[in-house]
Amino acid sequence: MIYELNHVGGRVQDLEASLAFYGGLGAEVVDRLFMSGSRVNRVHIQLATGLVELLHHEEADPRATYGLNHVGFMTDDLDGDYGRLIALGYGEISSPRVAGSGQGRLAFLSDPNGVRVELLQRSEEFRVAPITSGPVQALSYVGVAAPDVDAAAEFYGTHLGMQQVADDTFRLGPDAVKLLPSATTTIDHLGLTTDTQQSAAQDPDGNRVTFV
Repeated sequence: MIYELNHVGGRVQDLEASLAFYGGLGAEVVDRLFMSGSRVNRVHIQLATGLVELLHHEEADPRATYGLNHVGFMTDDLDGDYGRLIALGYGEISSPRVAGSGQGRLAFLSDPNGVRVELLQRSEEFRVAPITSGPVQALSYVGVAAPDVDAAAEFYGTHLGMQQVADDTFRLGPDAVKLLPSATTTIDHLGLTTDTQQSAAQDPDGNRVTFV
């Protein structure tokens, strides 16, 4: 069973610049690991209630694209949930395998609008109690591309088991996805709840952050 929207993540060009940007919003590092096989630094930061996964490759790749590019969900039955979703016709990206970190197993598939979805089965838990030291009170939602809103609602609501909390927003665990018909990238932006007036911003890789 899929039981939690665990994180939003992607590849970053300058890890320290990304950490400084999110640190300015009150984020804290809750996990840091170097994967020697792929020479990738994996850092999980927690921004209020939500986890953001930053992946930094030590080897520069001029063909690489940077920015948030997937949403990750926790499951207690990776093979069963992955097989069920593929049988329903969702796009296969990579079948279940041992994670590069050695922490459990993972698989990737595509939602009906091309958003990369990661399924994770592992025993490690990186999320800590809500962090309240900065201006952000919650990661309100991850804005995902949904030109076909009905298909996205069926995927996230019916097949992933997320609770619909608004016409366009689905929650599973502390965090949520918001379906955006006019989004220009698969992960369009992060919506952050704050108690102070903030202007929309971009992180070092061009990911948009808006405040609600």
